[in-house]
Amino acid sequence: MRRMLPPIVGIGLMICILGAFLVAPVQAQPPGWSGDDNFAFLLEVDGISAVDSDAANPIPVNLSESILLELSIDVSANMTIVEGVFSLLYLSIPIFSQPVFNNTLAPAGVSLNLINSSVSLADLIGPGIDLISGTIEGVFAITYSLWSSPSNTTSVSDNFVLRIGPQGTAALGSLPGLITIGFAVMSIFSLLKALEEFQKGIFAASKMRSGKTPKGVEIFPAAVVLRRKPGGKEKLSKDDLIARVGSAIQGADSVAKHAPKAMNIVTPKSKVPVGKLSKALKVKRDVAGRLAAAMTEAKIFQTRSVKTPTKKVAFSGMTLAGIYWSVMQLLGNAAPDLLTMALTLTGALVISVVIGYFMGWLSRIPKMGYDN
Repeated sequence: MRRMLPPIVGIGLMICILGAFLVAPVQAQPPGWSGDDNFAFLLEVDGISAVDSDAANPIPVNLSESILLELSIDVSANMTIVEGVFSLLYLSIPIFSQPVFNNTLAPAGVSLNLINSSVSLADLIGPGIDLISGTIEGVFAITYSLWSSPSNTTSVSDNFVLRIGPQGTAALGSLPGLITIGFAVMSIFSLLKALEEFQKGIFAASKMRSGKTPKGVEIFPAAVVLRRKPGGKEKLSKDDLIARVGSAIQGADSVAKHAPKAMNIVTPKSKVPVGKLSKALKVKRDVAGRLAAAMTEAKIFQTRSVKTPTKKVAFSGMTLAGIYWSVMQLLGNAAPDLLTMALTLTGALVISVVIGYFMGWLSRIPKMGYDN
């Protein structure tokens, strides 16, 4: 259900228009006001002006209590308020947006206290407010055009920062803090697992490059990826297949009996790591590795790569960058804008991809198999 600002806003607008020429002349604006020479406004949250609130000086709020929202406007020139929006953002993501006064005529001389009302954040944002902790950025923006030049628009705005929940390390003990820590631990664990897989892939590739041929390698490492010729229907009987594989490399006669079943596991166009073949055959990895080498030497299988988690590394880096901002806004009152968030995430993704492809380059192997 969409939440609305207090109805006094609409009433205030009518008073603003109808009583424009009855109000006192506009005086010089006191400190704390925002805007420009044509349209000035004072936005206060719990008595604190938006001008005095930023990430370093947030306004502490309690979710169980309403906040006092006050808005005063001072119009010095005949204008049309094209658009006015009041928004709340969490980690640069809009969680609430409400039009205030759109396409509204505002003659010069209007000075009005437009909003003076208690507002509940829970009522504005709705369900899920308990999952938010740290900082919320509020933005009030107005776009107007002067009657003397209706085609030209000007925008004025100001923002404020609300501090929700406990501060400092105590914030990590809140529900949002525990969720953030959980995601951080999972992301770090995922990244470490991906790097471990890369390490195994690099070692496997080194062994494959040193052996140069399946016969020279003898036992394929678990990370080596096996393929079969697309549409391959080798016309070999079970006995002929076992005999061919058994004679391919030294010692293969002891593992050749698994060749027929391996043909059902490594199907045409599939990509099956030796480790997965080992689990499917329910044999030790050395057995699966020798079988894979023999079947590759016999031109039944082919290999030209090892298993590398490039995508996992790339997205783990981007996820960690996002979690960094989550932790910072919990601990350090960070309120990054959308551009900063986008640049951080993009930079982390680019760096992670470069690292991933470099590790992929280290994991390269020579092509071995049926089309040699």
